[in-house]
Amino acid sequence: MVDLYAAWARAKLGDVDISIPVMRDAANKLFETGQLALCVAASGILVETLLERGTQPDVCEAEVAIERLAETVVDDVPVRDVWLLRLRALLARAHGDEAEYRDYRDRHRDMARTLGFEGHIAWAEAMP
Repeated sequence: MVDLYAAWARAKLGDVDISIPVMRDAANKLFETGQLALCVAASGILVETLLERGTQPDVCEAEVAIERLAETVVDDVPVRDVWLLRLRALLARAHGDEAEYRDYRDRHRDMARTLGFEGHIAWAEAMP
């Protein structure tokens, strides 16, 4: 997780091309070692960074990462579901599907409020 967060910080400073492979490797290792609760945040960080860079291969990789997360059973961790709604909203926006984006955004906002997840509430409210 340290490598992942360090790479995320570097990406925010503009070193996206260097950071994404580090994020990808960190996320893969978390999945491989069965650290499923940590996979949720790792997937979220990776997908958001890929979609921010926004090349076609990035969007395709983001889709795969979202599906891998969706197929991962994380017992009693509702944060996976709220992350999935956020990531699917961002993916819909990357595809230019505004109706699907609004649907996922609103569902993300509702779930975040229901669960009382302040960080996700703030993210959801910042989504146009």
